[in-house]
This record gives sequence, C-alpha cells and structure tokens, in this order.
Amino acid sequence: MKRGDTTDDRLEMQTWRPQSVLWLLFIVAACSLLFVCNILEIRTYTIKTAYFLQSSPRVQEELSMKGFFIRTPGCTIPEMRAMDDSIKKYIFMEKSVLCNNGTPPLIDSNRTSIYLLESSLEYYNLNDTEQLTCCYQEFHRVAPGQSKDDRVDFGKECVPFEVWTDIEHEFIRVKCFHNRSMIYKDFFSFVPARNASNVGKEKLNVLIVGIDAVSRLNLHRQMPETVRFMKELKSYEMMGYNKVGDNTFPNLIPALTGMSEDELQRTCWNASTHFDECPFVWKDFKDSGRLTGFGEDSAWMGLFYYTKKGFRRQPTDYFWDHFDMTAEKEIGNMHRLNVDQCVGARLVHKVFLDYISKFAETMRVNRLPYFGFFWGASLTHDFLNKPKLGDRDYVDFLKMLNASGTLDDTVLVLMSDHGIRWGEIRSTYQGRMEERLPFLYLRFPESFAKRNPLAINNLRTNVRRLTTPYDLHETLLDLVDPKKLRDDSIQERNVSNQTTRRAYSLFDKITTNRSCESAGISAHWCTCQTSEKVDVGDQVVQEAANHTVNEINELLVGYADCVYLELEEVLDATVQINTDVIMQGTQNQDYTITFRTRPSAAVFEATVRRIFLPTNEYHFNVTGTVSRINLYGKQSLCITDFHLKLYCYCKQYISNNNNNINPIID
Repeated sequence: MKRGDTTDDRLEMQTWRPQSVLWLLFIVAACSLLFVCNILEIRTYTIKTAYFLQSSPRVQEELSMKGFFIRTPGCTIPEMRAMDDSIKKYIFMEKSVLCNNGTPPLIDSNRTSIYLLESSLEYYNLNDTEQLTCCYQEFHRVAPGQSKDDRVDFGKECVPFEVWTDIEHEFIRVKCFHNRSMIYKDFFSFVPARNASNVGKEKLNVLIVGIDAVSRLNLHRQMPETVRFMKELKSYEMMGYNKVGDNTFPNLIPALTGMSEDELQRTCWNASTHFDECPFVWKDFKDSGRLTGFGEDSAWMGLFYYTKKGFRRQPTDYFWDHFDMTAEKEIGNMHRLNVDQCVGARLVHKVFLDYISKFAETMRVNRLPYFGFFWGASLTHDFLNKPKLGDRDYVDFLKMLNASGTLDDTVLVLMSDHGIRWGEIRSTYQGRMEERLPFLYLRFPESFAKRNPLAINNLRTNVRRLTTPYDLHETLLDLVDPKKLRDDSIQERNVSNQTTRRAYSLFDKITTNRSCESAGISAHWCTCQTSEKVDVGDQVVQEAANHTVNEINELLVGYADCVYLELEEVLDATVQINTDVIMQGTQNQDYTITFRTRPSAAVFEATVRRIFLPTNEYHFNVTGTVSRINLYGKQSLCITDFHLKLYCYCKQYISNNNNNINPIID
C-alpha cells in the first residue's frame, strides 16, 4: 500500500483485487484460446489446400465434377436430379399385379424338385391330396432347320407323382386332375448339372443380369433398395454409359459381339438367316472351358426372335427362351401392352429371377465355371414406373447371391440397354437424356480386385468417362482370361491406349479426349452436347423437319401398303453445340427436332445436321436413326421389317379411321 492511502481506500483495494486477478486470468485464457484456434484454423486450411493440390488427378477430378456426370475435354454430360421438377408429374406408384385372379399355385419347386402345396388345396375346392392326381411331362427345344426357332416337343409320357418328386429334366409341364377333369396346369424349369471342360482349373465366373428400358436415374427413382445394395456390394456405377442405337437389339449386339448392327449384317446375319455364325462372347467363354447360359423373359419379343429367326443350334449350354415362350403361351395372364405379367399364379419376372438363382446355385454347388447372360423385360419394358414393383424382388435375389457365396468368385454385371423410349416424359429434356443413358454396374470379387489393382484403379477412373456397349464387350473379353489384367500387362496397354478409338476395355484408362464420334455414338444418341431452344417456326427448323419426313418416305418406297407421310407439326426444336463438329473447325449445326406426321399421328425425334457449303448454301443430313417416341401398336402390321415398323402406317387404317396407338415393340 502506498503511503497516504486511507482506510476506505485500503478496503476498496482489498475488495477489488481478487476480481481484478480473475479478469486478468480470463483475458489471458481467452487470448490463448484465440491464438490456438487461429493456429488450428490455419493448419486446417493448409491441410485442405494441400489435400487438393497434392491429391491424385482422380481425386482432383472428382472434386471438380460438381454439377456434371461427365466433365472431360471430349465430353460434358450435365448432372440431373432423379426427381427433377421437370419430370415429377410423370412419377407415380403403379398398381400391384394380381396373378391368376388371386388363386395361389398348387405346385411349387426348389432347385431339384417339385412338391404339392397343401395350403392351396382349399382354393381348388379340395379337402385332401387323395382327391388329386398330378403328373409331369418333360419338354425341350426342337432344332428349327431353316424355319423360325420357336418350336418345342413334349414327351409322350406324363409321369405321375403324389406330394413330392425329384426332377432330372430342364423343363416340365405339370397337370393336376380332379374327377378326371384338369383343374391345374403349371410349368417349371431346372438346371441339371452338366460337365464342363477344364473344371479343375480356377476360373472367374461372369453373371450378367439385364433389366430392359431403365435409365440410370430411373433406377435410382424406382429401385432405391437395389441401388443401395449394389453400393453395399462396392459395385462400380458407370456414370457416362451412353447407348449407341435406338432399341434393345442395336445396344446389346455391340456388348455381345463388339459389332454394330450394320457390321453384324455385313458379316454373319441378315433378317432371313439365323444367328449361329455370329461371334457372340459366350463362345469365347465356352472355348475357355466354362458352361454358358442365356435367357430372356417375354422371349417372344426377345433379342433374337422379334421378326427374326433365332438359332439353328442351341447357342448356349443352358437356354431358357423356349421355356418362357411355351409357359407364357399356355398359362400367361394379366397381359398389358406387350407382355404377360404372370405365368399362372406367379409374376413372370420372379419366375425368371428364380431360374437365374437355380442356375447360379447349381454352378456353385457343383463347382462349375460359367458365363450367364439373362435379360428381363416383362417388368420394365413398357412402363416408366413399373420397375418399383420389382425393387424388393431384385434386392432379395442379389442378397441371395451374396449370402450363398456365389459372388465370392463371380463378376456381377447389372445393366440396362436404354431408358424408357416413349411416353410423356420423353417430351422433356431430361427424358430425352435419360433415354440415352441406361444404367451399368460392375461388381468384382475381393480376390480379383487384390490381384489386379491397376485394372480396378483404371475402372474407377472410367466411372467418370464416356462409355458404351462396345467397351463392355472389350471388358468381357478381358474376363475370359483375367491373367491379362495383371499390372504389368495393364501398364503396357495404358501406354498404347493414348489415342482415341471406338472401344476400350473398362480396365484400360480411357482418354479424356474421347468424344461421341470417336466412341461410335451418332450425334442423335450423343449426350455430350449442350443445346439451345429454337423457335419451332424457324425456317431452318421447318426445312429440316420436312427433309426428315422425306427421308422416312424414301425408306418406305417399295412398301405399297404404307401411306405417304406428311409433316403436320413441329413440336420442339433445339440446336446443339456438337463438340465433335466444333473440334473439326466447321460451322455445321445439329438440330434435334420433335415433330408429328399425318395421317399416322406418329411423333418422331431426329437429329438433323445442317451442313454448310463453301457457297454459303447448306443441305441436311439425318444422323443416326429417326426415333419413334409414341406408341405405334398395330399401325404397321402390314409389313414385317422390324426397322420400318416404326414408320409405316398401313393404308387399311385410313378407311377405318383407326390410328390404334397401342404398344411399341423393341
């Protein structure tokens, strides 16, 4: 205390000293905390910046991808939301399908047997099994000679059984009788084990499961549980998988043969011949010592049968199409547009998944290496919103494959061919883009990924590249002999793969300069474009639309039963900024035009290139295929050419004044 301080002053100082010390300590602590926080903030900022600058090119690419599915010098595909406002009004819940008017099956099957369901007896007005007499009859495909491949032959004997019996055949028909009257008919398919060459050698299995007409975004909308489980399986989803043709055939032929439809016709097939001589990839797997399987539901309109003749010889070791055609013909029900949704009391798509399960399980139990390609259309072919009804069924199927250990040594490919090709959603920009961007997932066993890290790393990079069915074919060829995917081989291939070309294996690094043109995608199907709206009354738009109608009419020359089409109205028009054209230094312009013709009321979509001449004049060229985006049904029954059915309007309907706008066929 200083001299001269009074007693009151001393008391005041004694009162405030402790509080002053506390405030001083608080200020020091606050400053220390602020200093530490600043240090941490600087450190965090430094770490984040260093992470971006020092990360791999792939990570930097992913960080810069916001707003895009694909963003490379050769291709930009804008990001779209699965539930974008522009398409929300087209999304709704379809009604569940009630097979056989709700009457349950009387007989069921497992992998090797059929058995009676006693719980179903009451639905057939039966009290016990003694009132019932059942038998089964095997049937099999018959080689067609030069005719269409759609015949089967039934065995002469119907073998009686009671409650349960083993089955050694592939396909059987079951009949049950009460008081000598048939009260029940059903069909069952099995996968009896067969010998495969080189069974003792370790081989990678490949199982491809296709779902027709589902875009990548519609899969996310309609089948979220399937998407979620594929992610849990650590699958690779190809974000830029772009179709190369209009419907199923021109998109699966490249995946199965590496050829375009035109190339296939020039080398091994035409509409009047069978497909036996074509180089399908299952032949490569067969030559490597694997068993092979192929099957489609709704097979009557399948890949090789709709207006086509199929095969002379059975193409694969296991071939399901004839079972499906026969079962649907005899007990198909709940027909809607193109498909029977049920066979007897069962949904067609569930019967199909059950067969694939039997196939995979038989191969696993008997340690048989295999390649299987299975394509389902009954659930999804005709309707945008029907896939949702199968979401749980596909999840259960995939979980079964995983739980059984099937995926431990099997590459799983889950894919589609294109998005929905008709309906109101196709009038939107997003609908047009989705139609061209089907989904593709690839899932590999952990052991495969560990043995081939560079190949998997390249695949991971290619998730954000423009890819096509041609690439899928090259990938499948690599899987015939996975030894070629070891790091040293991939390194050599990466060096030689710097130039752009039509097809890459997804295990090779795809160049960022890849464009639609170099990938074999015509401008009409290309999603690597930006576009601007054009007035539908614009002179150039009208000229381009009339040019397209004239080209359609030229295609129909010689088909006297088809009427001459006229342009009725241009519904929509955009001009596209085509990366390929710009890179070539030309001033050509691509117009995408949607228009309606009369008298058919057909709605078409075409990409028309306006090609400028040195004289400043121009002419038009239709690129790719002219798409039909509404349903044509029976309008074209008067011709058989599956390409021209999209365009022909039969003269007989003029007098009847009946457009009959029903289902389109793939």
